[in-house]
Amino acid sequence: MNVNEIKPANLEFKENLTEHFKWFHRHPELALEEHETTRKIKELLAKIEGVELLELGLPTGALARIVGDVSGPVIAIRADIDALPITEASGLAHSSENAGRMHACGHDFHTTALLGAATLLAAQRKSLPGTVLLLFQPAEEAEHGGEKVVQTGIFKTYGIQRILGLHVRSGMPVGTIGISGGPFSAAVDRFVIRISGKGCHGSAPQDGLDPIPAAARLIGSFQEIVSRGISPRESAVVSVTRVTSGTSWNIIPDSAELEGTVRSFDPSVRERVVESMEKKLNALQAEGYQTDFQWLPGCPATNNDGDLAELIAQTALNNGFAVVSQQPEMGGEDFSCYQELIPGALFHVGIGDTYPLHNAGFSADLSALAPAAGLMARIAMETIAKEKEG
Repeated sequence: MNVNEIKPANLEFKENLTEHFKWFHRHPELALEEHETTRKIKELLAKIEGVELLELGLPTGALARIVGDVSGPVIAIRADIDALPITEASGLAHSSENAGRMHACGHDFHTTALLGAATLLAAQRKSLPGTVLLLFQPAEEAEHGGEKVVQTGIFKTYGIQRILGLHVRSGMPVGTIGISGGPFSAAVDRFVIRISGKGCHGSAPQDGLDPIPAAARLIGSFQEIVSRGISPRESAVVSVTRVTSGTSWNIIPDSAELEGTVRSFDPSVRERVVESMEKKLNALQAEGYQTDFQWLPGCPATNNDGDLAELIAQTALNNGFAVVSQQPEMGGEDFSCYQELIPGALFHVGIGDTYPLHNAGFSADLSALAPAAGLMARIAMETIAKEKEG
């Protein structure tokens, strides 16, 4: 194996990646609707000598592999492929052509970087000490794409032992990555609460049971869950993001509905938050209100394997990247679904000063693209080599 033979500096390689990226950026598709994106990925993979297309078992998304030493370890690299329901306002010449759809979270960058890594790894497959699976995952932004991939059984079918991934980071300089072992991003959960009272005329509140003050008290009490119920050494967020009630100015309504999100890193903290919410709802029931509590669990916290995080950091340093310690963030990432099965690590790649993720003005500095592809290929080679050494 000669990691140094992976050369992403080639001008033609860079130009091809830029062309592919612009195509993906112009054609964003939402979760589970990535049909055109999937066709394009498969078309490009089919042109890379040494890449074998496989069946993922889902309507969208793609799976392929590069086989070196058939007796060696098997790892996977994952890129997400879906876009967001945002109308683009970046002003780029290659802006979205799909109305109300935009790659505002860098998934076009992730997809293109993995295609680049596949090109580099396939060229070195004779010295590859194992097998690399290329996973292009649908529906990261919504619809539980990571869970759907796990349910296909590919991890067992292909004997995947480790998984790697990258995510763009706005505000981080090009040529820099962020990585650390342990918690990387939070568990993401959603809740919907309905409080039912008794409606009446607005002039005679004594004749009813007003759900609006009850909802207001509940919202206020939720803020005490973290500040008074969770240790300062632990982390959690409880946010009510939607409140709906009433139909007219002179009617006290029958009900009020709240919706929001909970973020946490530790499963025990996650459980304590839910228990606290239920206790506060029980208190409203004691006042005569009826409550309905829907807890909609999302992906667990992303928890990077310490050994893989160290390998990624060292490989990046050896290849001219600056490395910063990545602090845990409350954003979610369903890469964690894979880490529930096998060790894995996700790292950030700097794309320069730009608008934040999920903003209509977001864009990526494309000078970061080829180096990111090259780094991912090198990390894959080093990961397999380390696994083979035992």
